[in-house]
Amino acid sequence: MCEGAGGGAFVAQVAAADRDAGHAGNVTCRLATPTTGAPRFKLLPVPASTSQQAEYRLVTGDAADFDRETTDRYGVTIVCEDDGTPPLSANATLDVLVLDVNDHEPRLSRPHYVFRVPENERPGARVGSVAATDPDLGANGSVSFHLEPRDADTPESSPVIQIDPETGIITLQAGT
Repeated sequence: MCEGAGGGAFVAQVAAADRDAGHAGNVTCRLATPTTGAPRFKLLPVPASTSQQAEYRLVTGDAADFDRETTDRYGVTIVCEDDGTPPLSANATLDVLVLDVNDHEPRLSRPHYVFRVPENERPGARVGSVAATDPDLGANGSVSFHLEPRDADTPESSPVIQIDPETGIITLQAGT
């Protein structure tokens, strides 16, 4: 999205036309009134080439706060009306999809893990596993695992366990 004149980010260009001649062919458009909350979208007029055509830019509202994990799509209804007697109108609904950004950190399934290993366990044996989720979509929601040494300066810091970066399965390091 890009910034629009007079407000939020540009979402769409909207145009409406009326083939009636004279005053009856003048068209104005507006957003259908939202039922609650601050408006998420605004309709800004753009100078049109004729009075029988109305052009607008649909932009995000000044206080709009979008979170794909809460609401991933908005139906924005635009109502256009001519100046005839009686006035005639038409409406259309645009589906505005909210794209995902990497705005959530992964969450482990538990805050603390404890694994017990018999002293004579063989290298490569499975010790346990960890699990995590991320509510973001696609690559933004991909989780990988790694172990960090407690203290890289001490000789005991060579790992005795390893973790599969994709599955979270923990095994004894070969050669321990």
